[in-house]
Amino acid sequence: MTRKGDAKVADLAGVTLFAGCTGKELSAIAKLTCETQAAPGQVVCKEGEAGLECFVIVEGEAEVTMAGTPIATIGPGSFLGEMALLDRGPRVATVTATTPMRLLALSRTEFDALLVTVPEVSRRMLAIMGSRLRVMDEIAKAAKLANVAPSDGPRNP
Repeated sequence: MTRKGDAKVADLAGVTLFAGCTGKELSAIAKLTCETQAAPGQVVCKEGEAGLECFVIVEGEAEVTMAGTPIATIGPGSFLGEMALLDRGPRVATVTATTPMRLLALSRTEFDALLVTVPEVSRRMLAIMGSRLRVMDEIAKAAKLANVAPSDGPRNP
């Protein structure tokens, strides 16, 4: 294996999604990925557009927004863009680099191969996506409560 492959394996070992993967599995994942970079201000994924790849952040940070509203800041070890690959739908959020970023990219074909090659990744991905959904549900509830007009006090039925 080349030094570049070794470096990718080391990068992947620090990603929560790949925690617990064997060295052999990490090597297989490394072979599927392609390294890319993003400059500050560069949009990595744009809400509403088709998703052709997903990314794992190796270095740097990005802001996640939905309908222009900041939702989260993500950094090394985070992954993004997987939902559009899973359901073939449009991107649900915009992700913009806030610092220089180094990313590992997986095309739709490579992503599908990953899920077959290392099936445990699917389970971890579902757990992480479930956590994200819970956070979005809490944000939606808070927004709904913020938009409710104050009551005149308790009402008796």
